[in-house]
Amino acid sequence: MRKFSFREISKTLLLCTASLNLGFSSGLLWLGFAFAAAFVILLFRYDVARVPMYRKSIAYGLIVPFAFWWVLSPEVEYGVSPWLVFIPAYYLLSLAYLQKRSLGNGGYDVFVLFNGVAVLLLSCYQARAAGVGANFVALLLLVHAYGRPGVKLWKQALFLLLFACFTAISIGGFRYWRSHGHYRADRAADYFAKRHLMGFDPVVELGSFESNFAGKYNREVVLRVWDTLAPAYMRAAVYEKYVGGIWKLPAHRDRMVYASRYKVDYAVFETRDSVSSADSSRPVWVQSTLDNFGFIFAPYNAVAVAMKNADSVEYFRSNIFKQGETRRGDWFYYMPLLSVPTGPYVVGPGDDDTPDSSYLQVFVPLAGFLDTVAMEMGLDTIPDEPAVLRPNSYSRAISDYFLHHFAYSLRVDESKVDATKLGAKPDPLRVFWATRSGYCEYYATLSVLLLRRGGIKARYVTGFARPEVELGRPYAIFRRNSSHAWVEYYDGGQWKPFDPTPPLFVVKVERPSWFAMKLEAIRARTARIFHVLRDGEWRTMLSAWQDTSRNVLSSTLFNVILAFAIVALAVFFVLKKMRRRSKRLDYEASVLQLVRKLDSAEKMLASLGLRRSPGETVAAFVCRCRTFTPLTKKGQMLLHRALEILDEYESKRWKPASR
Repeated sequence: MRKFSFREISKTLLLCTASLNLGFSSGLLWLGFAFAAAFVILLFRYDVARVPMYRKSIAYGLIVPFAFWWVLSPEVEYGVSPWLVFIPAYYLLSLAYLQKRSLGNGGYDVFVLFNGVAVLLLSCYQARAAGVGANFVALLLLVHAYGRPGVKLWKQALFLLLFACFTAISIGGFRYWRSHGHYRADRAADYFAKRHLMGFDPVVELGSFESNFAGKYNREVVLRVWDTLAPAYMRAAVYEKYVGGIWKLPAHRDRMVYASRYKVDYAVFETRDSVSSADSSRPVWVQSTLDNFGFIFAPYNAVAVAMKNADSVEYFRSNIFKQGETRRGDWFYYMPLLSVPTGPYVVGPGDDDTPDSSYLQVFVPLAGFLDTVAMEMGLDTIPDEPAVLRPNSYSRAISDYFLHHFAYSLRVDESKVDATKLGAKPDPLRVFWATRSGYCEYYATLSVLLLRRGGIKARYVTGFARPEVELGRPYAIFRRNSSHAWVEYYDGGQWKPFDPTPPLFVVKVERPSWFAMKLEAIRARTARIFHVLRDGEWRTMLSAWQDTSRNVLSSTLFNVILAFAIVALAVFFVLKKMRRRSKRLDYEASVLQLVRKLDSAEKMLASLGLRRSPGETVAAFVCRCRTFTPLTKKGQMLLHRALEILDEYESKRWKPASR
């Protein structure tokens, strides 16, 4: 009976565990059992004296069927297809079998272990808890089997026990730290500030932008827009109602927009069907690194958006899109090809984005305050003008006043103002007006309310402005401190952007170092490469080819052609074999004829008393016969004839036969 070493049994158990767990995880249990049975049979039938040669051609050739399997594998609508993990795992399992089968004759034990451990790890994808536990036990057996030889069993058991104890202590310490750690509140607040983008909530409070400007993460890149013509303004939300320092979205969305088509795995939600068709608009990919509260940042004239894992989006008439309170890592927005810039920013009407009376509402307790501000700014002295000119005059007057009388500040310091003049809980706009300092949120809010008080429809907009654009770079960067608030007022049948924040007092932007720019370029291009690999158009082409191949494989014509090709191939091999056999027969007949001639020549010479000695070559025998002279003429003729036959034999015996 054959004896097995513990190391050999452990390797087989490792491969069998990986095979069975992979079969359970992938749903192909029969294939997992087939591989496990193959490894067990190989353990009992392995013969050192009869090891087959490891052929790399077989290993490389296996790529073809596995590649076809990968192409024909079922698609997954959302997320990553598990077959991208399982199919390479089965290929590695096949390589492990080939290497183990040829150990010592081109196969190496290290590759068996590498492939086996790789399959063991890949089989954990979508595996059950029992399967992961079996994998862990198999790895422990493998570590024990490949330990240093000569170590006693109790020492190895002690090592495993100590390892388990230290692991338990580490897990216990980690849990204790989580439950009793110091400054947990600070860590949670820091984590929230790092992962969330402030100032874009459905209900936004004045002052919420401050963390984007003054926080330690203010230089962090939060948006990459992959377009050489990136917009100067990326809108996130448009707010309608102001109440005591808080802006609110419209109470109800205008409608739900459902997917009209798909861009690879991205559902496209159109607002103007005639404009946003695939041949009349261009998609722009946007990558976000932080939580954007479900808003889809896009320019005002975007006619469609596209996103993954969504069957509908909320649409507001202000041409903003929102999809729940989910984190949206990337998306597309579509720009019409026929759009023409009107001034420094490209703006245009949204989907039925006509203003109503809600964009003339003001916070009633601020009515007297707004009248006082308007008088001090001189808005009441603006002469009555046609409705077309009035918005421009108001916006110009507001902008000029802020430019000459206000200072940009990241903080509105209430302590600088006499509290008795403002009251117990003053409105933030009163504090802003009294301190004559603040940042974009305050400038935009006061401007919107002043325009509304003057009968001009206006709204408060948040998003990003003034991206970093480098010459030759195929994308634009928006950082945290690019977050901004501005105004849109209705003029001449369309909404126009108005930025009242004084440009001379905008926060000073420090140019990043050369190294930081290079590092950002690497990150951006890496993100682009992974996006193309994951969601690129090549997948659409592959899906089309996959559908075509399935239709071809299931067609009757293909089956007929395949059967004809198989028959033709079989006939070709049969004819080739018959031809080789006929050539072999011809070769054997010519050899027999030469042997017969040699026998006849030796008989002739034997009659003259000349016999070939044992071990004497034909050539040596011919030389010896040439020195013999027969006494009779008949003997001379017989000798001459025999020598001719022997010369013919010598000339043909070394000539290779043609096949």
